[in-house]
Amino acid sequence: MPDVAPPFAPQRAHFPCPALLALAARATLGGARESLLGVVMAVRLTEGLRAPTQLPSSAREQRAEGARQWLAALTLPAKARTALLRAFATSAANDLQGAAEALAAVTEVTAPHLDKGARLELVRLTEALRTEAQLLAGVRERPVA
Repeated sequence: MPDVAPPFAPQRAHFPCPALLALAARATLGGARESLLGVVMAVRLTEGLRAPTQLPSSAREQRAEGARQWLAALTLPAKARTALLRAFATSAANDLQGAAEALAAVTEVTAPHLDKGARLELVRLTEALRTEAQLLAGVRERPVA
């Protein structure tokens, strides 16, 4: 029998990087886990920029500020902290291209903690953000001749 939710039930939450969540859940306590949780937070905040779940700018600003305060309690290398803070800040702006670049930087500095699946998810999300930014800007990719 299929698992059917009643029509009045809330929709199931969707996170674009399930391998990243699983990796963060399996990580041992300490630097790796804190870095991965920071990446999860960056992805979560970035999702607030994307359609159809785009949040109002005031909500994105509040979430970014809360994440910044949360990050202050973690012990992270300076490069990871800087990249995560940048990703949090770009999630508050209405700049998909900036968010894509910030997420790419986060992926780069946290690469030692990422497995193949999590890295692939982050690269795909970054590319999706870049594509959405180009579509919003009215730039169309030309076919390669």
